[in-house]
Amino acid sequence: MITLFKDPFFQTLDKVLESKLLTMPETNISKNETEYVVSISVPGLTKDNLKILTKEGILTISYEKAKGEKHNHFISDFSKSYNIPDDVKEKDIEGKVENGVLTLTLPIDKKKSLERLISLN
Repeated sequence: MITLFKDPFFQTLDKVLESKLLTMPETNISKNETEYVVSISVPGLTKDNLKILTKEGILTISYEKAKGEKHNHFISDFSKSYNIPDDVKEKDIEGKVENGVLTLTLPIDKKKSLERLISLN
């Protein structure tokens, strides 16, 4: 970032604005009767830019800029991980990127989510 002001206050402000804290994508997670939906703001990215994997009950979404990549000014490297709820059919998780939003659908397995009363001996 070009610093127009040489005052130390503005130089510190520039460093804060350039930090990754302010460039982490916004995330929204919702649940209905049949699925969890994870929506992440990823402006300028395509499905080829994102890496999404599940391992040992954890869903990880990440993006790493290629060296010298300048075309994306909206978002920098990130990695977000979420525990996958026990009632999710992990093998049926689906996703898409459309209009700058990554949407992941985690279907609920009704068999796993049944509630029952456990009697004690």
